[in-house]
Amino acid sequence: MNEFKSQVKEKIKLYSNDEYLKGYISKEYLTSDKDADIFLYVNDEIPVFDSRTSGNQIDLNKEIYEYIEDKASILENDVRIHFHIMNSNLDDKDQGKVKHIIKEHYAIELYKVQRDFSNARKKAIHLSIFGLFVLLIYFILYNYDLSEFLFEVLSFIFSFSIWEALDAVIYTLSDIRLNRESITQFLLMNVSFDE
Repeated sequence: MNEFKSQVKEKIKLYSNDEYLKGYISKEYLTSDKDADIFLYVNDEIPVFDSRTSGNQIDLNKEIYEYIEDKASILENDVRIHFHIMNSNLDDKDQGKVKHIIKEHYAIELYKVQRDFSNARKKAIHLSIFGLFVLLIYFILYNYDLSEFLFEVLSFIFSFSIWEALDAVIYTLSDIRLNRESITQFLLMNVSFDE
């Protein structure tokens, strides 16, 4: 059992090493100009288009988006991606559709993330203003002989508002920024069709 534990620790140390990850990315993804290549081989078993969609609402198979995002998750957000769809047998019209659908998909995702960013920023601003307003009321009422319970409630409301505002700024907005960068990377992705 101890031998197995030492093997586990050894593998954790090896595979959580930054040098290993950089080497893997360089070997598997990066081109000579430091862009990244992602290859998708399609066949009859993996259709390009989602069979449940048609007309103006045609969409790609969801597995394609999942594949792109899974492969790119290891890359930094500032790396340009070249997405190669291999062996697709699509004509020029369908290739144009695929490129358009991918751009449209990530443009919509970026819009949704921007909306979330705007909402989180408004929440942080409103909570900060409300918290400062409660603090002002606290200081105004402090000179009066009022119940200790009221001051405790005002103190709690102030603390809660400021804490939530800071949480929105520090965690929520930073997570949304990272997500926004990742989606923009997909939006700028170059799509090509190769044999």
